[in-house]
Amino acid sequence: QIMPTKYKYGEGERVLCYHGPLLYEAKVVKIQLKDKVPQFMIHYNGWSRSWDEWVDESRVLKFNDVNVQKQQELQGLHPDKQRKAKKKEKPRKEAEASSRRSSKRMKQEQQESTEPNHHQEVKIVIPEELKKHLVDDWDFVTRQKQLVRVPKSVTVRNILKRYEQHVATIDAEKSKSGQIEEICDGLLEYFNVMLGSQLLYKFERPQYAEILQSHPDKPMADLYGIEHLLRLFVRLGNMLATTPMDESSLSLLLSHVHDFLRFLETTPDLLCVEYDTAPQEYHRRMT
Repeated sequence: QIMPTKYKYGEGERVLCYHGPLLYEAKVVKIQLKDKVPQFMIHYNGWSRSWDEWVDESRVLKFNDVNVQKQQELQGLHPDKQRKAKKKEKPRKEAEASSRRSSKRMKQEQQESTEPNHHQEVKIVIPEELKKHLVDDWDFVTRQKQLVRVPKSVTVRNILKRYEQHVATIDAEKSKSGQIEEICDGLLEYFNVMLGSQLLYKFERPQYAEILQSHPDKPMADLYGIEHLLRLFVRLGNMLATTPMDESSLSLLLSHVHDFLRFLETTPDLLCVEYDTAPQEYHRRMT
């Protein structure tokens, strides 16, 4: 007898969900099992339905006092983003509350008020040496059917901490300003949020499901390493394009991101990759 799948969150449940570096109040609308990984259709409260999206467990948190506190702490780290989000939500709520406004005006206000700022294009320039690693990574996983060894001996958190230490030795003033720590914390959050939904190849999904099961309370940045961190920068531009951020803040962030990529390019010991050939039993689970 096949036991019904148990999901961490239920349909209609009030939750908190990551969108960019912030947590937003949301509701689980639907649930599906995709490549043996639970996926949840999320509706963000106060946002247009056009922003409903499928996410995995790594982006969703229970709505409780502890996680609400985490939400408030993240808002404190990114006050500009939160102010803009609130500014956008208010007109929409006013429009819905006023039955005297025309439906055309109401639709216009909803569209303007619920969508984050869109930058035309956010381009992250990946150094040639790192591009070669990304091509090799694709070949190892998708063609040769190998898997990154997880947990990694040097994790994403380790790499970002190493970068903080590097900056402290060459530019003490920049290090003391707290900018580098904030950038690294932001990259850490982006990695944890994006890994399950955007940074995996299909062949890796059963492995990811096993990792979630065996390390339910551990952030992905404490388990995965350089291979998946490099993939983040391929996807990060699209994520930043939909993140509320003024042009000067975005320009500063991109400058730091490019500094970090140059650091990776010139620190070969951090680029040591670890793959294992997937066993036959794993291949059977893919069919």
